Amino acid sequence: MKDHRIFSQTMKRKLIINADDLGYTQGVNLAVRHCLDKGSLRSSTLLANGAAFEEAVLLCKQKPELGVGVHLTLTEMPPLAPVDKIPGLLNPEGLLPATPGKLLTALKLRKIKRDELFKELDLQVARIVDAGLSPTHLDSHKHIHAIPEVLEVVIQVARRHSIHWIRNPFESSAGLPLLPNVDRDQRSVFIKQHTMAKWISIYRGTFLSKIRHAGLRTPDHFFGVSLTGIWNEASMAYLIERLPNGISEWMYHPGNCDDALRRQRTRLLLQREKERDLLCSPLLRDLLYKHHILLEHYGEETT
Repeated sequence: MKDHRIFSQTMKRKLIINADDLGYTQGVNLAVRHCLDKGSLRSSTLLANGAAFEEAVLLCKQKPELGVGVHLTLTEMPPLAPVDKIPGLLNPEGLLPATPGKLLTALKLRKIKRDELFKELDLQVARIVDAGLSPTHLDSHKHIHAIPEVLEVVIQVARRHSIHWIRNPFESSAGLPLLPNVDRDQRSVFIKQHTMAKWISIYRGTFLSKIRHAGLRTPDHFFGVSLTGIWNEASMAYLIERLPNGISEWMYHPGNCDDALRRQRTRLLLQREKERDLLCSPLLRDLLYKHHILLEHYGEETT
């Protein structure tokens, strides 16, 4: 594989490709390892309450070249905090709220206390730190840290654990001109997800202001919401050729679609295998080299 860092002194465009959901299942862990060994992956975020957490920690220790952040979650999954400490965060099944919408509603109705958010999110980061890992950054499942009430707590947790980077969850969308590069049978999905990304952007100003005030950092650009589950070579090439100056992040969800994944509450099944294969494609490596784009992870970004 060509060494993209040979251009580090002159490159104005840097790219972090992050694999979300490390620790979700064994198949996700195996796919992340494969993309690290055979592809263009350098960054991933670990679910502290994932079913395959311990195995993922072992992978991270075996592969120190992988930058590992924390994939914070306040939806769908079992909590780490004792149930009597976070009653407002739990649904009748004893799980975190089923969707970001239900989480947002509970927050606006003040059914969830700030200290409950802190207890759960702090425990998630602490579990990863206590496992011997040094998180490079924070992001979140379904981008719940875009919600101002959640962001305030995420910032508190980041500063407590000396984590300096937080994902910018607001898509620098290529917009509808990207649509012709999406597979025909997925274009309605793209439009729906693109609309969702636009709606979330109402929080952008508040987010950036809070990040700056806290002395934290976030990438300049972010891509992946509109293309979640529908990435292909054409859209990948389109975005690389038009990648803006500064630091960009791409969000991917590589995985192996095994029985354990099918039992999870996720719509991304076989799509994860396609994203795994894209991250290992020679086309991606060649495009990064051709356009002089530096591939790195959050822990390498110090300037």
